Amino acid sequence: GAKAEFVLEEMNIACNKNTVPGDKSAMNPSGIRLGTPALTTRGMVEADIERVVDFIDQGLKLGQEVQTLSGPKLVDYKKVLLEDKTILPKLELLRKEVEDFSEKFPMPSFQEI
Repeated sequence: GAKAEFVLEEMNIACNKNTVPGDKSAMNPSGIRLGTPALTTRGMVEADIERVVDFIDQGLKLGQEVQTLSGPKLVDYKKVLLEDKTILPKLELLRKEVEDFSEKFPMPSFQEI
């Protein structure tokens, strides 16, 4: 959960780590929680949410790649994600894709100054 949360947050996808049945400790949750109300409030429809799911899938796959390089510790995982020369460009590309996609869906009641 914590690693998935970290990679998705680095892509600008809000996510919360969350315990799931079978977790041995609340300090090390293996699940994540995502909310669709924020997406529909911004005007997304089913096809848009499918695109968001694709971003999440790509992020989690990148996270698996990071995990193979970093080992089990979260601190090492974060370091590889943010500093590895082969991983960082992939993260930056995903972040840009998420930002470009989300620009079409402004926050409600937000007015530019």
